[in-house]
Amino acid sequence: MKYIKVFLLCVFASAILDSCDNILDNVRSKEEQQAQTSPYMGRWIGNYSGDENGTLVLDIKKSGSVEVIRSSGGMQDTYYTSLSGGASFFNTPSPNTGFTLFGNMETHSGTWKMSNSKGSWSVTKQ
Repeated sequence: MKYIKVFLLCVFASAILDSCDNILDNVRSKEEQQAQTSPYMGRWIGNYSGDENGTLVLDIKKSGSVEVIRSSGGMQDTYYTSLSGGASFFNTPSPNTGFTLFGNMETHSGTWKMSNSKGSWSVTKQ
């Protein structure tokens, strides 16, 4: 009986230590993500063209979140998205117009879509 208690105590202690390791791994992972800086951080300005033409301003934050400001014909549409995998757009549409950027920041270009309209875009860092 004494050996069973010792065995159960060892199993219980091992489970607690394993759980603590998992918690520490999660904390370290979150700290690494917060410390990470997007290599594309900064203000990028360019144009989009196709079925509609206008200007784009991409304000990329340290975390990889992106403020998109699209202007055309005196109208302005601002919305927020993020970079997925570090460089590719997460394809979040504007809640106002449905305008969506596709592409990545490695090439500083891509395509866009809004309802039945589509085209291409490109930006350069300011």
